Amino acid sequence: MRRLPFLFSSLLCLATVLQAQDEPLSLRLRWLPEHTYTQETTTETTSGIKITGKGEEQKMKVKQTTEIKVTGAGTGEKLARVTFVNLSGEVMLNGKKETFDSANLKDANPMIQSSVGKSVGKTFVLAYGADDQFLEVRNSSSMAETPDDGPNLVRIAEAKQVADLYRRSLEMGLPKGAVKPGDRWTAQETVNFPSAGTMNIELRAKLESVVSYEGRQHAKVTFEGEMKRTEETAGSRAVTIGDGSRVFGQVLFDVERGTVTFGAFLADIQLEISGKKIPVRQQVTTKLVGFTKA
Repeated sequence: MRRLPFLFSSLLCLATVLQAQDEPLSLRLRWLPEHTYTQETTTETTSGIKITGKGEEQKMKVKQTTEIKVTGAGTGEKLARVTFVNLSGEVMLNGKKETFDSANLKDANPMIQSSVGKSVGKTFVLAYGADDQFLEVRNSSSMAETPDDGPNLVRIAEAKQVADLYRRSLEMGLPKGAVKPGDRWTAQETVNFPSAGTMNIELRAKLESVVSYEGRQHAKVTFEGEMKRTEETAGSRAVTIGDGSRVFGQVLFDVERGTVTFGAFLADIQLEISGKKIPVRQQVTTKLVGFTKA
């Protein structure tokens, strides 16, 4: 008899999921004011650059903790303040594995200290309207500051590009309108990468199904696509992303909360540095590990 309540609750959950399979779903990000979202992102990068005398591929693994605090404004806007809280990981430098944690960088390689120190603690604001449409990036100047001097115009522009790139990564693969399981759509966007210039990205996506994940109803979206340089980028920069670069991924979107709970992405990138082609594979996994009300 003790099993009956569990059986009934399981059947109710299954019925809810099956019912959702026939209903159009909005998969637009919906930030909830006075809530804090905490993400953990693990990025593993393998490049074709060989370490001198070792014959090994260059590898790097980085874990990043990001906090997003959402507040409401009197105008009805929603302000999502993004802060890069922590970075840790390992990387091969000069044939030696170097580990690091931004919580304690005193013993880290000076190159790592400089790179990580420029990222941790930096913050910016993503502004959204009452209808959850993105408006603009705000207050990104802190990302343009260095320990030696304040921000300059070039760094301010690059900081806005980083903030916008992060915002686009949150929405990757999601449809503009409501969709049902089995529906397919194509997204075409132009994205400005701070180091590699402007790229045209075409994604082909599909809502595979509605599933139960961690006890909550989620839309499972898969996608694949290609990245191509714009005409103004080709031949004009020392570092570019070459044609033939591809991206694959899937996300689990919490239908009730209006946010991505889990995302896994794989990118095969043809990096070009001063005309030399270097294959790079990047695997990115992002998980929502915290969702609290202020």
